[in-house]
This record gives sequence, C-alpha cells and structure tokens, in this order.
Amino acid sequence: MNKEGQPQGFDFHCHIDLHPDPVAVIDLCEQEGIVVLAVTTTPKAWPQNCNWAARKSNILVAAGLHPELVNERYAEADLLEQQIHESRFVGEVGLDGSPSILKSYDQQKEIFGRILDTAQKRGGRVLSIHSRRAVRDVVTMIEGRTDPERVLCILHWFSGSVAEARRAATAGCYFSINQAMLDNDRGRKLVKYLPINRMLTETDSPFSMIGNSRSMPWDVITTVEHLSEIHGVSSTEMKISIFANARQVLHFAGVEMPFRRIDKRAD
Repeated sequence: MNKEGQPQGFDFHCHIDLHPDPVAVIDLCEQEGIVVLAVTTTPKAWPQNCNWAARKSNILVAAGLHPELVNERYAEADLLEQQIHESRFVGEVGLDGSPSILKSYDQQKEIFGRILDTAQKRGGRVLSIHSRRAVRDVVTMIEGRTDPERVLCILHWFSGSVAEARRAATAGCYFSINQAMLDNDRGRKLVKYLPINRMLTETDSPFSMIGNSRSMPWDVITTVEHLSEIHGVSSTEMKISIFANARQVLHFAGVEMPFRRIDKRAD
C-alpha cells in the first residue's frame, strides 16, 4: 500500500508462489500498493502461501487445484474441500479441454462440481476459474450449482466467444483481464464487448509476458490504461470502474479496504 494505505491496483490472478522469490514479490506489491489474489495450483501449496502472506493485508490467498493437475493430484480433492471451509478465496480451479489432458476431463468435472457445491454451501466465496476450451461446461456448471448471491465467480483469462461471455455475465460472472489478452485483435474485440461493471485486472504472473519480460503484479496499472483505450473512456473513468468492481468483489468475501475517492478531473 502507499503511505495512506490506499490500493493503487488489483491483480486478481497471480501465482506468487511460482516466482523465484515469492517474499520479495510480496514486499514489492506492498510497496507499490497492489492488492493481489495469490492463487495456488495444489491444495498442499496453500498453507505456505498463507504463511508468506501473513500480516500483509494486500495479499489474499486462494486455495486451489489447477485442472491440468487433477489427474496427478486427484487424491488432494478432499483437502481442498476442507480448505474452502477456511478460505474465502478459491483458485485456480475449473476445467481445461485441451487435447493433452482431455483424458482427465471427467475427473476435472467431478472435482469442479465438488468445489462449486462446497462454495455454495459455505457462501461468501470468490472463485478464480480457468476455462480454456471448456467455457460452455464451466458456465453450465456455475449456473446449475451456484447462486450468484452466495458464490462470486471470476473467469480468469477468458478466451471464449462474445456470446459465451454474455451468457457468463448473465450468470453473474466477472472477468479478470491481463495484458496478454489485449495483444491481439481477437482478444481486444472480446474485451471490448465485456461489460465494464464486470471487469477486473490480473496478470497470471509469472506465466504471461509483456513484450520480452515476465509480467509482474504492478503491470495491472498499465492494463487499466489500455482497457480505457479499448472502451473509449478516460483512464480515470476506467480506474474508477475497475476499483468499484474490485471493491464489490472484496466486499462479497468480507474484505474491506480503504478506497480514496478518485478525482475525475485527473485526466
């Protein structure tokens, strides 16, 4: 946070634990005022992430099981369900229909169903969801197993169609957007049609690239500027919208942070 404790940006999907020096990244995020949703790929990684984030109000740790790892980590599903009872944030979870892991798709659906059911039972849970080549099934399961009043779903690095995005928005989903999504015409076209009141920022760091460099959580500040260009609004207006959306998501999970009013005259 900055000296007034004000957030300067929000990264709603970052793999802090997969950086070479997670503690250094966490410290820099605090200095830069970046609020981070630190997703995990296995349930066994969650406790250590919680230890790193202890006493850091800007780091929110999510319990997860990445769909690519379901086949080898299937036995950890029970542990993940237990963690969802403790953690308001869940991720990275979801489905992946890529040919290389299609053999685990039934297992993925089973575990994703259990995750949604547990989150629905507990209520007040925010999920960061992977949906590569599986958007239709992901949204169908969200619609059938959750109530948006109890479970808030964020589709991370969404790559479906405009029609699928509209259906997901109708189901109550948000969309977290990173710079890599804006580096091609298809991605920019899709983002242009996303409702501004459902957009959040992310990096998927350290997996996404900006030019020749690995993305870092503070890159979300630049992403807001690029989103403003795509939607044809000022950067200040876009920042106001993104911050309002972030506040809604955090409030849903029972997290309150100081938000200073953004001066619309800044542009």
